[in-house]
Amino acid sequence: MADSTSVNLFKVLAAALDLQRQDAPQRTVIVSERSNFPTDLYIAESLGRQHGCRLHLVDAPEDIPAALGADTAVLMLTQVNYRAGRLHDMAALSASAHAAGALAVWDLAHSAGAVPVALNADGADFSVGCGYKYLNGGPGAPAFVWVHPKHADRFWQPLAGWWGHAAPFAFTPDYQPAPGITRYLCGTQPIVSLSLLGCGLEGFEAAETLGG
Repeated sequence: MADSTSVNLFKVLAAALDLQRQDAPQRTVIVSERSNFPTDLYIAESLGRQHGCRLHLVDAPEDIPAALGADTAVLMLTQVNYRAGRLHDMAALSASAHAAGALAVWDLAHSAGAVPVALNADGADFSVGCGYKYLNGGPGAPAFVWVHPKHADRFWQPLAGWWGHAAPFAFTPDYQPAPGITRYLCGTQPIVSLSLLGCGLEGFEAAETLGG
């Protein structure tokens, strides 16, 4: 849990583009849908300008697989479309992205806490989401970030703050990233907001699973 959904999307999308620049520098296109939540598109457009990439928007969800080509670096989608309430098939679309040589970045802001999510099983590479909505954290709750373990240690995330350092309280002048997902932390965490989010999540521990 850290920062906001927009900031975390910036981190993981930048990481995905860095991976592709190392592995397949000819891949310079980010594919998303035109009806995606605007902040996701703004972050992608901003990173595209910084990384020399282009954002390609698809109008119809059924056209997404055909939009994934030899130049596609990343498929970036929100699992539940905020306009239509449509639930994307994460497994099928992640598989389509991988078949085309692209990475799959998923925003769970409108699904985490509302519908079942299986990031590993469904082939996600990176994911972000918010804590204030269906996870019951309330206004100002921190967001979350998830990175598939196979990617976690391959790069620095772009916001290399002291909480992502391997030894933050050593106060060394040079940055050494912490192992795994810890390197995605940046600055000091909002302790009060984290406590409130913890209370909101307790309801899930007490709830029965779907079907009783």
